[in-house]
Amino acid sequence: MQNRFIFCDIDGTLLYAKGSGRPAFGAAFFDAFGVEISIDHINFAGATDLGVLSQLARENDQELTPEKTALFFERMPVYLDENMAKWPPIVFPGVGHFLERVSSHWKLGLVSGNMRVTAYMKLRHGGLEHYFTDIGGFGDDDSDRNCMAALALERAGSPKGSFLLGDTPSDIEAAKVNGMTSVAVCNGQFTREMLEAEEPDIMVDSFEDAEHLFQALEV
Repeated sequence: MQNRFIFCDIDGTLLYAKGSGRPAFGAAFFDAFGVEISIDHINFAGATDLGVLSQLARENDQELTPEKTALFFERMPVYLDENMAKWPPIVFPGVGHFLERVSSHWKLGLVSGNMRVTAYMKLRHGGLEHYFTDIGGFGDDDSDRNCMAALALERAGSPKGSFLLGDTPSDIEAAKVNGMTSVAVCNGQFTREMLEAEEPDIMVDSFEDAEHLFQALEV
């Protein structure tokens, strides 16, 4: 297999986590800071765990110390795993077929706003983990998705001709900034028109109707 990489976002691109993350985030924040908070106003689409944590700390007048940050990232996976065991994620139609078809020709990595542990946890609960390498950029690496994508490429050995699949304008921007082919997937909360306005290289309405993407990937 050549050193060719397809990087994927997770939430809204490959699967829907059915709201498991919000209560886990709130419970982990309480463990780390001792403050009960509301996160109903947070839009996680295109966000990063570290970025959201920083925002919530500011909004609640809490100091984001290394110790509290580490405790938050220690507790978050515990709560998320419990929630996803009760309410498994919904994998979007066609995703399994897509990953099966491309995985024999391309290496698969992640550019996800989730912290590394919870990113792979979501894949595992969705039955998708075995398709992916351990290479990527994650929400506990950096609060900026562009930097996360750059880090993913660096960890992959700076491969040329990589693709980045995502469902938000932030994913499209991260691809463009880092010289990757941007693939907008209309599975999330952003409409086709909203994503088209960001001028991605490729649009995919559904993984069930992605033959043009397979052609671009030469698989």
